[in-house]
Amino acid sequence: MTSDKSDIVYQGRTEAIYKVIVIGDPAVGKTSLLSKFAKNQFEEKYLPTVGVNILKEPINLDESTVVNLMFWDVAGQPQFYMLHRPYFNGADGVILVFDVTRSSTFSNVNNWWNSAVKYGLSGVPRILIGNKIDLKDERKIILPMAEHLSEKLNAPYFETSALTGENVKMVFQKIAELVYKAKQTLD
Repeated sequence: MTSDKSDIVYQGRTEAIYKVIVIGDPAVGKTSLLSKFAKNQFEEKYLPTVGVNILKEPINLDESTVVNLMFWDVAGQPQFYMLHRPYFNGADGVILVFDVTRSSTFSNVNNWWNSAVKYGLSGVPRILIGNKIDLKDERKIILPMAEHLSEKLNAPYFETSALTGENVKMVFQKIAELVYKAKQTLD
């Protein structure tokens, strides 16, 4: 394997560092998903992200490969849209999140993806997440709708609950695998 500037070999282990942006409308659970993944915590009170939150998390792909993902949790509020360019710049992967109980957040996934494409991210690995599946009685987005969008975006689709933790670790493991594989293909 060849290494690039993002690969560090230490005691027989390869440690790669990659930037992944987490994008979607306000209150879809982007920060909650990251908090559940990194700290196994869920904050009941909604606190909007201002600008961007950055979180670094190591993910073991196997015994000899650790992928350090720098998650850029991008604010979803319209007043922060003009700040997207520096946040999106240089991303190695994209996580698109919507709330399965709010149709508008699902519809806006296309807008978020178009922004990513505008900033040169059309070729990076991406996943689509429908969050808040624990709110079964309030669900508005049915699986076939999400799967159709997933195909259109060429992004694997996963459903999660930041509250219960369902599928949370798996989605972050998946984006790590996709990004690492894409970067190795480029070498």
